[in-house]
Amino acid sequence: MKDGRALEAFTEAVAGRLPGAWRPELADVRTSAALTEVYERLWDLGITQWALLEFVNDRLGMLRDGQGGELVVVPRPFRTGRYLIAPLVPAGTDPGAVEDLTPSGLSVSGSPARAAETVRRRLLPRLDYALLLAEERGVYPGPPSDDGRRRVRAATARTSVPAGTPPAVVYSAGPLRPATPLAGRGRVPAP
Repeated sequence: MKDGRALEAFTEAVAGRLPGAWRPELADVRTSAALTEVYERLWDLGITQWALLEFVNDRLGMLRDGQGGELVVVPRPFRTGRYLIAPLVPAGTDPGAVEDLTPSGLSVSGSPARAAETVRRRLLPRLDYALLLAEERGVYPGPPSDDGRRRVRAATARTSVPAGTPPAVVYSAGPLRPATPLAGRGRVPAP
């Protein structure tokens, strides 16, 4: 990509529209070592992987949120004005240990507002869920200051509840007790 200004402007505009504090950066990947570093941490087995392997880019957009989430922004090949946004495996995490948790990337519109909404709605919940599972496996230590919001977003990513829906309140009838067999039958009644 000869002109990195469009990529830089797009990355900054998307970062400003995402929830939380996302920092935009441009990564210089003119050397094979720099491109390999990004490619090895790519947490996408789809079109973004293909685009990084088959097409030459001097720069890539990077979005970092400070909670362990990192996204790479790549101009989409053969689709002028469109971009690919995909997550990166957290720094210090073995990519092979979380390969099955791949949240996958997206192809987004060239409109920063539409792209940010697509990322917020479709990619960030999957990324939060994958990070939570990696943390539960013990292969990712978690963000430095997790205040619980990531866990709630990750938990809602597993459901079909639309974003913004208040959580359901479940009342308990009391502590659970072990079932006792019915007198003279030796079986436990069905719940």
